[in-house]
Amino acid sequence: MRKLTTALALTAATLTVTALPATAEILSRDRIAKEIIGKPLTTSRKGMTVHLQYNTNGTVRMKAFIISGSGTWKYNDDGICMNMTSGPKKGETCVTFEHLGGNEYRNSEGMVLAVQE
Repeated sequence: MRKLTTALALTAATLTVTALPATAEILSRDRIAKEIIGKPLTTSRKGMTVHLQYNTNGTVRMKAFIISGSGTWKYNDDGICMNMTSGPKKGETCVTFEHLGGNEYRNSEGMVLAVQE
């Protein structure tokens, strides 16, 4: 009985370890430029679909069902900083991105963004 319990515990530990996702890598500036900038992005916030785009000219636009916002963005060391001048979240926010696979990315605020093509 003791061997069976130990074997089950080891099997459960092995399954738990193999089920954990690998640590995602922070995207470089080059990958952000290639995979995120200029692409239409969508996310969900408070039950609403939000459309976001970091334009190649340094502007950013956000639109949801009843709200919208705009501002500018620029690269920082390992991500981007956006300065929203209108909309519900005014001010500067800096984020990094990690690729989740497929067309999905998560920013350092925990928001999952999907590239729409």
